[in-house]
Amino acid sequence: MRLASIAAVALLAACSAADQVAAPKQERSTMPAGAPSLDVIMNAVAPDSLSADFTVTPTGGLFVLGAHAVYFPDHSICDPATSGYGPDLWNAPCTPLDQPIDFHAEVRTDASGRAWVDFTPAVRFVPTDDPNHTVWVMMKTGVDVNDSNYMNFGMKWLPSGSPDQAIDESVTDSTLKSFVDLQHDIVFRRVKHFSGYLVGSDYADVGTLIDVVPAW
Repeated sequence: MRLASIAAVALLAACSAADQVAAPKQERSTMPAGAPSLDVIMNAVAPDSLSADFTVTPTGGLFVLGAHAVYFPDHSICDPATSGYGPDLWNAPCTPLDQPIDFHAEVRTDASGRAWVDFTPAVRFVPTDDPNHTVWVMMKTGVDVNDSNYMNFGMKWLPSGSPDQAIDESVTDSTLKSFVDLQHDIVFRRVKHFSGYLVGSDYADVGTLIDVVPAW
C-alpha cells in the first residue's frame, strides 16, 4: 500500500509537469470571414494625409485614407434619405443606396498615439448576417502592438468626433469586436455605420472583445 501511494504521487507529479510543458501558447484567432486584405494599409502611399474625399458607387470598393482604409461591399450603404441614423437603428432593415455617394474623412493622431477618422455624412450600412457583405474599417496604430499590450487597442466609435467620448460597441454587440495584426500594427473590425472611429493605446474597456490574428 505504501509503495502504491508513493507511485501514485509520483505519477501525479509527472502528469503535472507534463501539463506545464504542454501548456498551449496564446491562441491566435483565424482571420474573420469577409475581412479584406490588410496589404492596402501597409502599402498606403500617403500615411500622413490629414483628409480625404472619396466617392462610393453601388459597386463598393476599398478606399485608402492616409494610413487607414475602409472597405465597402456592393450595395452595402443604406439610403440616408430614408434609413435614419442612431443606435436603435443599427440592425433595422433599410433600402440600399442605388447611386454614388460622396464622403469626406478627417484623419487625426494625438500626442498619446491615439488615431481616429471622422466621416461625413453619417450613414448606416445594410444589416446582414453574411460576412462577405459587411463594411470594414482598418486602422494603422502608429505604435508597436504586441502580445503584452494588444488589449489596449480596441477600435471605438466616435459619435461626437471627440476621442474622449469614444464608445466601445463590442460590449453590447460581439460582431463588432476588434482584430489585431501584431506583425503590422493594424486594428480592424466590422462597422455598422459611420461617423467616426478611434484606435489607440489604453483605450480598451473591461469587456472589450479583441482577437489576435495570424501573421500575414
